[in-house]
Amino acid sequence: MTSGNRKWSTFRAGRTKQVLIKTPEDIENLSSLDRKMYMAMSCPCKGLRFDSRTLEFLDTDGDGRIRIDEVLSSIAFLKENNFDFKLLFEKNDEDAKKLAEIMARQAAVQNEPPTEEELRAIDEWTKRESLEEISFLGDGTQSAEEALKVVEPLIDEYFQPSSDVQLVTEESTRTLSLVDHINPRYIEAIIDFRTKCVEKILGPVEFIDMLGWKAIKTKFSPYRKWKASRPVAAAGAKDKLQKEEKILRFKMYLLEFLENFVNMGRLYRKSSSAMFQCGTLRIDSREMCLCLPVESEAAHSALADKSKCCILYLSVTRPSDGIKRNVCAVVTAGRTGSLYVGRNGVFYDEEGRECDAVITKIVEHSVSLVEAFWLPWRKIGEAISALVKKFVSDKQSKTAPVNLPQQTEAIRAGGGAVMASSVAAIGIGVAMIGTAMAAVVKTITGIEPWWMIFPALAAVVLAVSLPSVVLVWFKLRKRDIGAILNASGWAINRPIYFSMRRARRFTKCA
Repeated sequence: MTSGNRKWSTFRAGRTKQVLIKTPEDIENLSSLDRKMYMAMSCPCKGLRFDSRTLEFLDTDGDGRIRIDEVLSSIAFLKENNFDFKLLFEKNDEDAKKLAEIMARQAAVQNEPPTEEELRAIDEWTKRESLEEISFLGDGTQSAEEALKVVEPLIDEYFQPSSDVQLVTEESTRTLSLVDHINPRYIEAIIDFRTKCVEKILGPVEFIDMLGWKAIKTKFSPYRKWKASRPVAAAGAKDKLQKEEKILRFKMYLLEFLENFVNMGRLYRKSSSAMFQCGTLRIDSREMCLCLPVESEAAHSALADKSKCCILYLSVTRPSDGIKRNVCAVVTAGRTGSLYVGRNGVFYDEEGRECDAVITKIVEHSVSLVEAFWLPWRKIGEAISALVKKFVSDKQSKTAPVNLPQQTEAIRAGGGAVMASSVAAIGIGVAMIGTAMAAVVKTITGIEPWWMIFPALAAVVLAVSLPSVVLVWFKLRKRDIGAILNASGWAINRPIYFSMRRARRFTKCA
């Protein structure tokens, strides 16, 4: 594949062609890769089984999300420091020791007392906080700025005009509702932003337009500049050590991140796991490794249903270590009939700790072709059972006394009649089934020669089960992990399908 005057090697996984990162030149030239070929456009920093400090370095604007531009700027940082990209493909046991030494030196610098000149600078900086243009909301300025920071990238993207927009357009001014039609995942953040920022600056409004949004950001500009100008003791030494740490952590972890962002090589590789996988669930003679952390079960399940995957939502606890978290596990093989809300299992987190897990919710979808084969017969059995129950209930209701105050005495006097009617109703239900079976047996026994009975039975079974199998086969091919990641805060660029073979690897059955 050619992109940006460069020929890229690719691999196919889950019916999606993905860019292969196998040489230092591939990483150095990522800026020339068509962004439509990236598997992810952005991802959250929370909920990832990855080195947290490296994520902080990648998140250059500190908004809790990592985007393509930030990944490319990290690669540019390595180029500026004459980094040899071959080292990304070489594992060195000495790197961990070097990192520990850098962290120890950083701790030593942090404990050094500031000089008199640095103390004066910090004092002058602190006094400026009382200026009206900086602390314009008093003690609530800091919390308001934090609420703004959470939703800022989302609202910036909402108001981002298209590249071909003219100075004057016929379209009406775009507005953002702060009370209706909000993605459930962002409701709490929008409410916090509206209460702490919008109402304090614009008043009790339910909508904001682009001009109002710009006014809010402009109001916080002096505070942000003041906050960023805080003097740092031993700034030169700290910057040097931080630069060394950043380069070393990128050397150790950047390649792994790219194989979870540019492509999904870590997910499809047998010897590794993706950084969004948070552990393993063992339940119902199965081991499920496609588990992700969940913040809001209701919001997550509403979006994850689009994945066409069967998903278990779990409450995971370990009282001895104070662990209490919500997790979802994707069921990709076996059967779902034995899984139900309230069933207990065991969850092993990313550190290998054994935790208690209980199913709190199930998003139901087809899991296997075997289950699809027997599904019509199970429904037929359930329909017959429901019919018999309804018949029995109707007979009992007709026999039961109407006068409630005299019901106890009537039951004593007519208990035999009620029992008799129940037995009769069950007998009628059995007779109905027997009549149907007799018709089938009569038809079969009329087939000649006798050995044609078995092909006839097979034809009946296939006629009932085959349509279900075909429909489920198409549904199984549409199962998309990308929709689940989208519910977890990722901006997935391309579908992440998986084959039947990989489905059995994600969920291993006994």
